[in-house]
Amino acid sequence: MTKITCPKCDGKKLYKMSTGRRQCAQCKYDFFPHALPLRLTRREWREIIHLFLMGQSSNSIVEQTGLDKKRVLRALLKIRMVLAKDIPDIFSGTVEVDETYLGGAWKNKRKVVRDIGTKRGRGTSKQPVFGILCRNGQVWAEIVENVDDVTGGIIFPNCGGIIFHT
Repeated sequence: MTKITCPKCDGKKLYKMSTGRRQCAQCKYDFFPHALPLRLTRREWREIIHLFLMGQSSNSIVEQTGLDKKRVLRALLKIRMVLAKDIPDIFSGTVEVDETYLGGAWKNKRKVVRDIGTKRGRGTSKQPVFGILCRNGQVWAEIVENVDDVTGGIIFPNCGGIIFHT
């Protein structure tokens, strides 16, 4: 008999919940212990990954592959979990940091909104995005609420050995 472990952090200590689910003591992730494995062929995996990377919705992937929707959703969840594990913990060496503002063009806004005023930079109503580029090819981008926290050093309080370029 195999021991049940947490699928997220591989923790060994689990709590049994009243609904039949298990909860990991380490990361607090709850899951069904005996979920059936995904039985997909390599061709089906390749097709799902290709369509996922092309930006297709889950419904269009279901239509194009002919698979059950629950199987496709579980496969997409597995793909997202694998991609999330690939995020680097820390950057090293020479790092470029910058913020930008993303949003629709003012010409596409209603006249009432345009009359308020078009601002650029920190006073704009667009969404600020903070990005980091490591010279060895790693890229990280995050939507931030307040750009002052980023530039003020809250995100990078004490990073020794890293050269920042802005």
